[in-house]
Amino acid sequence: MKKLLTTVTKKSLCLVLSVSFVIALAASVSAIEIPKGKTGDDYVKEAKAHVKGISAEEAKKLMDSTDNVVLLDIRSFAEFKKHGWIEGRTVLPHGMVMFNIRKIVPNKGVPIIVYCKKGKRSALIGYQLQKMGYENVKYLEGGILIWKRKGLPAVSSGISKIAEEAVVPEGDIPTGKSAADFVAEANKAVKAVSPSEAKQKMGAKDGVLLDIRSAQEIKSQGAIDGALVMEHGKVIFNIKKKVHDANSPILVICKKGGRSALIAQQLQEMGYKDVHHIKGGILAWKEAGLPVK
Repeated sequence: MKKLLTTVTKKSLCLVLSVSFVIALAASVSAIEIPKGKTGDDYVKEAKAHVKGISAEEAKKLMDSTDNVVLLDIRSFAEFKKHGWIEGRTVLPHGMVMFNIRKIVPNKGVPIIVYCKKGKRSALIGYQLQKMGYENVKYLEGGILIWKRKGLPAVSSGISKIAEEAVVPEGDIPTGKSAADFVAEANKAVKAVSPSEAKQKMGAKDGVLLDIRSAQEIKSQGAIDGALVMEHGKVIFNIKKKVHDANSPILVICKKGGRSALIAQQLQEMGYKDVHHIKGGILAWKEAGLPVK
């Protein structure tokens, strides 16, 4: 009889513990607030409502007919190595476009075809270029993947470097929004914090340091231990897979603080409620004596 009571007691205890665990788990899940703002696809849909696409065949025909087309490759260096590239392109990774395009393409009327891997990021950049005053911008539908699938020529080896200038005819300089204008708008929407303030916030529960620099930048400038690394152009497509709680503190860092302000603004639009960017970027972080590896 005593043995039977002991067995019943153990079963009851296990049942109580199991129920308690389920309740605790449900409470923790219910405490998470899913971000309910814009999605990456929302941004792409908006961009494609303003920017025309061009098929791989049409793009090849246009490029063969004139030397004045700027083929703008906005992918990362890792993507060049994996998927190859189209001969004659001008290289300018996604996050650097608005800061450098007017030096590289000082003619608002020159045809620009933007391409990426699949055609999403290129549509976003095409829309950005329109806002900056460029009048003849298209994105390559389906990106490099469709280009290659159509059997069109692609290069798979050689040296890739960021362009200093493209060969374009003289013309009117674009007079739309500048990079400084975009950053100023972002800084009005999102608060910047100093590196030391950011370090303190990183210690908070579920705090996320989002490093949006390229792999090359991180290699040359140093990495921050524990950071979530996600290159600028991929943040809006991947952040919700990594940061599930709208209330998680997010600190965004880049090299100097310009790109991080832009991404922080987008994160707010996506429904994240506690977003800041680090003033002065990794350069200020290192100047403050904070650790890098």
